Amino acid sequence: MKCGFYELDITPAMGSIIPGGFAARYGQVIEEKLYVRGTVFMEEEKVLAIASVDACGITLDITERVRERVAKFAPLPAENIMVMATHAHGAGPTLNWGEEVVTDPHYLTTLVNKTADVIVSAYQNAEESDLYLGKGEIFGISFIRVYRMKDGSFKTNPSRKTPELIDAPYTTIDPELLVVGVKQNGEYVGAVINFANHPAIVDKHAVSGDYISILSKELKKQYGPDFVTVFINGACGNINHVNPFDPTTVLPGRHIVVGKTIAEKTVEVLNCSKKMENSTLASSLEKIPVHFRKPSPEALLKAKEVFENLGDNLVESVPRTPKYQLTFYALQAFRMMADKRTVKELELQLFRIGDFYVAGTPSQIFTEFGKRIKAGLPGPCMVSAFANDYCGYVPLPEFLSEPGVYEARLCPTSALEGEAGNKIVEGILRLEKSLS
Repeated sequence: MKCGFYELDITPAMGSIIPGGFAARYGQVIEEKLYVRGTVFMEEEKVLAIASVDACGITLDITERVRERVAKFAPLPAENIMVMATHAHGAGPTLNWGEEVVTDPHYLTTLVNKTADVIVSAYQNAEESDLYLGKGEIFGISFIRVYRMKDGSFKTNPSRKTPELIDAPYTTIDPELLVVGVKQNGEYVGAVINFANHPAIVDKHAVSGDYISILSKELKKQYGPDFVTVFINGACGNINHVNPFDPTTVLPGRHIVVGKTIAEKTVEVLNCSKKMENSTLASSLEKIPVHFRKPSPEALLKAKEVFENLGDNLVESVPRTPKYQLTFYALQAFRMMADKRTVKELELQLFRIGDFYVAGTPSQIFTEFGKRIKAGLPGPCMVSAFANDYCGYVPLPEFLSEPGVYEARLCPTSALEGEAGNKIVEGILRLEKSLS
């Protein structure tokens, strides 16, 4: 099998909007540069390409533009190209969110061009390679962030100041670290790495790829400056770095601890990995219809009440002002009710690369759905929760009536029906049968 790797700098200009919160943040310092990193796998006439972008999210429009540009320079059909975001919360202006967070069309053009160029360059530089597959487990850097409270309710990221009110996390993390290392002429030149954890550690006004930047830097120290780390962020919809019972998990520089921990485990896994003898390449893509949730009559009445209570002060209820979240969710309720669409098509994609799979989903699925995908496939699987599009959170259906669960509260980034997670799992497993 031939493989190629490539990476390009996509750091936005100082002052660019950073998505990832209710209010706009503007980059004032570049803590780590942002990159798009890509790889291709080639066997005879079949070519599969993966690009991982340091971004909070990418839309299907971005992916389609990348695929169109790639096709001008390399013989890769759209269904053989998977573009994914790392979900870094310190990245560039690629998403629209709320009243302040907006995309920058000039940055998007640069992002599209460089992402396509990374794929084409990886294709042009592909050489005969040996692939090594290994896996391990990491504990202590990722935690379930939805907790059952002692009063019986559920809450996302409960306050660390009142741990006595917390009962226990609801379900468990996915600790699996899956690594595929690629050797050329006996030396590692790159790796594809899969782990599930929110890269939302670096906040405020710092541009950063979060722990993924640290992971890349550490592996370059280990394997050389040209080593490329293609990171696939897993089913992390309900996982982040915060343990409310351990204050050290929120100390400054925690992303460095997380990145170094993953890097150390990656080296350990590669040292024990096994050479892949299977060079089979296959791909499949399908779009599945999923219904939107709409605000209930009660929710619309509450939204109306919020607006009426504010009266003429409504225009002054903006991000960073007290109780703005009430205004935000009220505004989103009206907008979603006025949206005539009832169905969203989700693009699902599955690659088989020798002995392992890469499953692309366009939503922040909860880890339970990622585990089900892995359990349902006949080989090791890297699940991507941010592939090809950004369709918001997909929580467990039992949380849809829990107001304290942020990921389930109805808004544009949590708008899919309760069965969305099951449909995504079923769709990926159906794609595997089509590969077979």
